[in-house]
Amino acid sequence: MTFIIDPALLKPITPRRLADWSLWQKKNLNIHRGLIEFTASRVDSIDDLASQVREGVRVEFRPGWLRGFGFGTIIHFNEMPSDFTNICQHVDTRNKRHGVWQWLIACLDEEKVAIAIHTWLHGYLRQTYDSVLLQLDEMGYECHATDADVDVLIVRLQQIARTCRMLQGVGGIVT
Repeated sequence: MTFIIDPALLKPITPRRLADWSLWQKKNLNIHRGLIEFTASRVDSIDDLASQVREGVRVEFRPGWLRGFGFGTIIHFNEMPSDFTNICQHVDTRNKRHGVWQWLIACLDEEKVAIAIHTWLHGYLRQTYDSVLLQLDEMGYECHATDADVDVLIVRLQQIARTCRMLQGVGGIVT
């Protein structure tokens, strides 16, 4: 399956070690983003698959400490592992040192079904995510998409920020 990825957003790159992966990347002084597409032919568990993805990110993109690395994945499944629902635990809800897994599109190619999970925060890669889902829909896939829930820490910080804004407004200080 070939997706049309906007070259203004991400450019194709050649894998260093994982020849069966298709990769795209945007890398400059301020931003480092990537897209991975591959077929998970035999997966024992979602946790094992997530570990393979994280290791692949380390090898292929070499995220650094200077700028954050965010990535999306398109994974084709021949057979869905029994613990597939655990995949939601691996889409990140906040930054991680070795890359933020911002979204996943799981494609069941034989059934023509796509299941998509995006982090709650929409950023640079959202346009690519939407484009891939649209392309799948045009190919006859039944697409189901959702955003991952905001974790407890972020909810609490948002509540504190709202309270601070209200207090500043009461004190006559507008931000």
